[in-house]
Amino acid sequence: SSLRALACLASGGCGLAPMSGVLAGLLSPHGDCHTPPSNAAAGACPDGSGPGTAKQGLTRAKTQASLRSRCVQRELPKDRANNPVQLVVFDVDETLTLVSYMIEECDPPEVRQELVRVNFESPWVEGSRIEKLRDLLSQLRVTKSNEPRALAILSRNNKGARSVLDLLEAAGLAHFFCAIWTMPWRVTIPNGAFQDMDGKWQFFEPPVQEVDDHKADVLNEIVRKPAAWLPALADGSDPKLQYLSGLTLEGVLLVDDQRSNFQSPSGSQVLRFCKVARYDATYEGIGFVKDMGGLGAHSDADYETLRMFVNQPSMCKERLHCHCVERHFEGNQLRPPVSLVIFEFDETMTLATFVPESEAFEHDLNWDSASLASSEWTVPELLAYNFETPFVAGNRVEKLRDLLAALSRGPDGQQRTLAILTSTEQGSVVGTLNLLRLAGLADFFSAIWKINKKMKNGPFGLFKQRGEWRKFDLPDSEVPALKADTCASIAKWPAKWFPQLAEAADGGAAGEERHLARLRELRLEGLVLVDDERASFQSSALGGSGVEVLRYCKVARYDEIYRQCGPLTQMGGLGAHTDADYDRLKSFVQSPWLFAEGQESNCQVPAEHTHARARGRSASAERRQMPSCEANGRSARRKRNAQEAASSAEPATAAAASAAAEAAPAKDEPVAKREAKS
Repeated sequence: SSLRALACLASGGCGLAPMSGVLAGLLSPHGDCHTPPSNAAAGACPDGSGPGTAKQGLTRAKTQASLRSRCVQRELPKDRANNPVQLVVFDVDETLTLVSYMIEECDPPEVRQELVRVNFESPWVEGSRIEKLRDLLSQLRVTKSNEPRALAILSRNNKGARSVLDLLEAAGLAHFFCAIWTMPWRVTIPNGAFQDMDGKWQFFEPPVQEVDDHKADVLNEIVRKPAAWLPALADGSDPKLQYLSGLTLEGVLLVDDQRSNFQSPSGSQVLRFCKVARYDATYEGIGFVKDMGGLGAHSDADYETLRMFVNQPSMCKERLHCHCVERHFEGNQLRPPVSLVIFEFDETMTLATFVPESEAFEHDLNWDSASLASSEWTVPELLAYNFETPFVAGNRVEKLRDLLAALSRGPDGQQRTLAILTSTEQGSVVGTLNLLRLAGLADFFSAIWKINKKMKNGPFGLFKQRGEWRKFDLPDSEVPALKADTCASIAKWPAKWFPQLAEAADGGAAGEERHLARLRELRLEGLVLVDDERASFQSSALGGSGVEVLRYCKVARYDEIYRQCGPLTQMGGLGAHTDADYDRLKSFVQSPWLFAEGQESNCQVPAEHTHARARGRSASAERRQMPSCEANGRSARRKRNAQEAASSAEPATAAAASAAAEAAPAKDEPVAKREAKS
């Protein structure tokens, strides 16, 4: 009744006035709404990625990182690693929807319309999210070779398949799917539905009750007996689905917001999955809502990332080391050298970016670190939280300095140009410079660009001339929204991105800046992009030009318990888990043709240089000895106990137990909520 009242009030229907903000705040999809504390945003890892805070006043700058989906292909044998995705299975609640309010049969049209808006539309991204979902699903139904691909729904929903179907039909999404399966099994309501050859939906009973009550177990059973779950396949009524009779486990991809759904306590695994971000937010017209989700709710890049993953899942192999690639391009046999190396800053140079809440830090090119003396923070603390890794021994800042010094030396003693390209909405380009200065890294770079057009003062950059940093405006017409397009623009018009080139052409540049003149002959294959976002390396489905970065280094992303912040999602950092990253990147920049696309053997990590977690050992067991990374809270203790138990078991059992601990749902999440968020 509360859900019906919500929609009636919000739409002004049912003969009632539109919902007031006060009353709206009393209603939530999970019934546990509350007003966040007034100081909730003050230094509190505001991305919702972890409890607690490291220090009062310290804020993670790139909050969007934790609001992005993450795609993973687990380790597979070489003969199966490149097998295509045959079936994409979506969760509904907080995956297709942001929050889930189910539609009832008696709801009038205005209530249905308002419920669709509340369920699917995002207030944080421009444009219709439903239209974007339709475009995505339409693309996913067809492979790159123009073969059909099936889409299905697997939802933990107490209302059953009929209710899920009603919601999808109201949003205009139902026709993209061939089947709907719901769990747990219910006696009195349909637990499955399938679309027949005429496009009509028929209800049936899939054998949900015969399988363990976990999505990973259900998907494994679907692979074993696909005809029992797809009636159109069993009776041969839909020839387009006949290829699913040979369905394999790696051919199934699960898109879900619950990490625990990717591996069951029985040991069953989902080999390819896309984890949709979860977050708490004040949702328009409703109030403060916990555990929201929704693919693309905070970034359109989610759609492109998933599309790329479905078409090329091997690009997202589960790894904790960087991955360097040279794509094929015309003239690659000539082996053109690298003249420019461009780094992302957030989660590439840093592990996670934190900045002090200071106007001077964000905007003053002459900011003095001595001003931190009057604050709670010190320079060593900022360096530790941003740059130093608790997962590998040694000083990471020193390793970065050595790396940048080596990359700056090109072939035949020529100097190579380095730059920073970032697009986060939070923080400023000056703040990026000041963090680099604190770490003693700024002098290695010739320019810093920030291309996010949502910034108050517009996109702008910094360039270094005679050792002095200066601001300059990036021309709006040449600032694409996507990094791949930006790289193409830099290669085409380098003088617009490096103002120093004007003086270099007149012969007035300082000796250390004359190397910039060589950038006048820059081509796209002459630059390398180092970034933690896979979507940065090409632009195609998001209104981009279709350009691809020809040489790139993908930095690993991961979730970890980080220092005093607790669990953080979407962390990164070159060399964060293995020192081999530095050697690999140096080799790649020096000889990128050795890393041609598909040559996996060139990207192997020496075992002795690999962090324990990447070698299959428990990283948490080692991390317990590091006070700065001491795990906190009940979830951390639970994880440690499981891993300690796993370490004494047989190897196969140990791996399963450790992975199950990673996948275990939060203990404080109500059982009813885990079973059916609606």
